[in-house]
Amino acid sequence: MINTSYLYPVLFSTFLFSGCANQPVVIDPAGLEKAATHALGEAVYFSTLFTTCSALGGDTEVDAIDIHQNWLNANSSLVAAADNYYSQKQANNTFTYNGKTLAPGAIRLALDARNRATNELALAQRSPANKHKTCQFRLKQISGDKLPLGNDPLIAPYQTELLTHIPLDLDIADAPQLAGGHTATTQGASYFNIATVHETSCASAYTLTIANQWPNEAYANFCGEKAVEAITCEWGKCETKKL
Repeated sequence: MINTSYLYPVLFSTFLFSGCANQPVVIDPAGLEKAATHALGEAVYFSTLFTTCSALGGDTEVDAIDIHQNWLNANSSLVAAADNYYSQKQANNTFTYNGKTLAPGAIRLALDARNRATNELALAQRSPANKHKTCQFRLKQISGDKLPLGNDPLIAPYQTELLTHIPLDLDIADAPQLAGGHTATTQGASYFNIATVHETSCASAYTLTIANQWPNEAYANFCGEKAVEAITCEWGKCETKKL
């Protein structure tokens, strides 16, 4: 009779390791949202770099357009998925202005990313020749493993999960969608009163000007990074929506 008792520990170990290998990967929701937010910020940042450099014309424009297309080929699906997921998470933090659904956090995200790219290039402070040199230098860095956002350590662990949120429409020209294409604008007539009152409500108060088209204005108040209310004004009469 063959003694098989020695097989039991081996079989048990095999079963144990097999069971562990088949355990589903647990995704941290907070980490996933941060990854989506970061991906959108990077999308706006790179888009601003490409657009700003292509405006210089000549070989710099050709290179910027070419590298921009390579960047889109590598990242469109991930950015679209990140925007879709981000929009779902921001659904309760939105308000309507001029027929658009907007999220103050998305607007601030886009503005900060554009400013980061603009300040990095600092073209306004450079001579015409140095503008081209600055852009050429930066564009050459966007290649190889620096091209896919999926290689970013803040995004990489969540890339697979984010890609499960790819929408049918892959147009990322206006990502993040909830920013509504808003760009930086000057402070309106109601800004001072709104900001002054808000400063008494939290230690890290910040008031963002969203629109200043008198008699219509729009603002958002933040406590730290969190948007807490949106304010829309007409002829100086303002309404507040808590977020």
